[in-house]
Amino acid sequence: MLKTFAELDFPGRLIAVEGLDGSGKSTQIYLLKRWLELQGLKVFFSEWNSSALVKSATSKGKKRELLTPTTFSLIHATDFADRYERQLVPLLRAGYLVLCDRYIFTAFARDTVRGCMPDWVRGIYDYAALPDLIFFFKAHLEVSLQRILAGRPELKYFEAGMDLKLSSDPYESFRIFQGRLLEQYLAMSKEFNFLVIDANQPIEVQQSAVRALVASKLGLAAFALSKS
Repeated sequence: MLKTFAELDFPGRLIAVEGLDGSGKSTQIYLLKRWLELQGLKVFFSEWNSSALVKSATSKGKKRELLTPTTFSLIHATDFADRYERQLVPLLRAGYLVLCDRYIFTAFARDTVRGCMPDWVRGIYDYAALPDLIFFFKAHLEVSLQRILAGRPELKYFEAGMDLKLSSDPYESFRIFQGRLLEQYLAMSKEFNFLVIDANQPIEVQQSAVRALVASKLGLAAFALSKS
């Protein structure tokens, strides 16, 4: 039975956000981070695929379109393991609020949709404790697509699921790929107690809901920076 960091008696707490590309989850966790910092709390932020150990290899593989589903899965698993050991666990032991833009559920959804066996994917991450709070930002596919295109002219190859040969049209491929990811997330929602946020709402409304949930479920005063 997987346990949360609180159940494992860590003094820190881990908050993760999940959602489709373009759901606005990264904006929401950034706003949450700033809010917590302004209250004088110990906060650390970590994002998916950011380990210096493997980030360059992942980037090269994507640019050359060399990554098979299994390779993709193992590279991201290596990234996560490095950050988990070097950043997340030490800071949680030190009593920090650790915010993660994507956690193991991203792998559970993406790798499964790309054809990896679900049990095999989960087995790779079976050492990882569960977050204490998991927010899932649920947005309509068209809303997510328009948010992405508002920031840049075109979709990225893997973001649109073009490697799966779902469609020659990147926009249609995006809809199919992200729709399959949504199905995986919704299937995990009850299993892992996702806190589902309506990501179609205005940014301020979402952030207000996120802050209220964090404040009600975590004793924030316990994470105050020492004044000594």
